[in-house]
Amino acid sequence: MRFSVILALLLVLSGCGRKTPAKVIVPPLPKVEISDVPSPPTPTIIVAKGSTLQSIATTAYHHRDFSGFVGHLNGITIPERLRAGATLKTPSLPVAFRDAGLHPQYQPAINALAKAWIDLVDILPAYIRARDDSGAGDGSSFTLPVDIQVRLISCADAIDASIDVLMHPATGHALPLKTIGQLAGVSASLRRFSKGFVDSRDYDTFLAEKGFGLGFTYAILWVQWGYK
Repeated sequence: MRFSVILALLLVLSGCGRKTPAKVIVPPLPKVEISDVPSPPTPTIIVAKGSTLQSIATTAYHHRDFSGFVGHLNGITIPERLRAGATLKTPSLPVAFRDAGLHPQYQPAINALAKAWIDLVDILPAYIRARDDSGAGDGSSFTLPVDIQVRLISCADAIDASIDVLMHPATGHALPLKTIGQLAGVSASLRRFSKGFVDSRDYDTFLAEKGFGLGFTYAILWVQWGYK
């Protein structure tokens, strides 16, 4: 698929509609090393009785929608087949991709995305408190503290820079369209948050977190399926 088509997809997801866009300026990719991304509490988890992929994903990666990532990383395609006593790999996100055979061209982008996710997990509670304290309801806006605004924009910039890397795949590699689509949606949401816009107090932050989880899930599948 041509670059122009992908760019159109991103613009639609960002709410730009069908208008002719201005020149897109891609933020610089943050320099993030694998060691800069904190690891989960343990690099492996022994499945306890009653545990699910969603509960394990929440413990390891802070959100239940990383359950698909955990499952595919460990060769579990049917969640019901998860058994107590099994040992699952739960390394940091960059390590998981590196060990899955990630092409070196994409590692800096994965590192930056993983750091953006960890940063977002840290900042979202402060954003939610500020939103709730303001009394802003669905479809309204409020004045967001500058420090929170800056951090949300920083996360969005890191996502957009990483998307740009993924949109220029190595020879013979297909574009990871599902990953790009999910991440573009997250970036657009974070930019709305930074401006104090409230789409839905019940769902907007959850959907941003979900987009990250699905984005990483689709990305690990892209790697495992030989970048097809």
